[in-house]
Amino acid sequence: MQKQRGAVLIISMIILLMMTILGVTSMRTTALEERMAGNARDRYVAFEAAESALIDAETYIQTIVTKNPFDLDGSDGLYSDDSSFGKIEEYVDWDGGDPAKGYLTATNIGTGEGLGTPPKYVIQLLPSDETIGGDTVNLGNYGDVAAKTGTTLVRITARGTGGSDNSVIFLQTVFGVNNF
Repeated sequence: MQKQRGAVLIISMIILLMMTILGVTSMRTTALEERMAGNARDRYVAFEAAESALIDAETYIQTIVTKNPFDLDGSDGLYSDDSSFGKIEEYVDWDGGDPAKGYLTATNIGTGEGLGTPPKYVIQLLPSDETIGGDTVNLGNYGDVAAKTGTTLVRITARGTGGSDNSVIFLQTVFGVNNF
């Protein structure tokens, strides 16, 4: 009878260690991919919420019949064409701590849709000589197509959040209004 040296035990322990490392690595990879998918979903939800706020703002702006609601302090979320505001998305107090830097809350979507907070927006009246993307806006011939006389442009800035308030998306659009 030969003396046993335990080689099978050592080899099986090495194989078991390699399989354990492989299992732990795959579990960590799966957890990372799950977090990445959750973050991507949260960003998508925030984008959709901001888009919804843009639509709500466009609907709301069509109910305003004069330029009178656009005041200088913006407490009601409607801002004048005063250029001293700079970037409106940075000027507005989106958390609601300063009522003089107000916003409007979108009414067509709410926290029941898997959002941290309902989407918000502001509407800023644009001056007639506004420059957007290096091009001067021409109210009389906006977009190379003859616009109706009296077209007024407003810039809508919308802010949407995802399932948590950590995922924030800002969207902006310029909207022409013929009823002012």
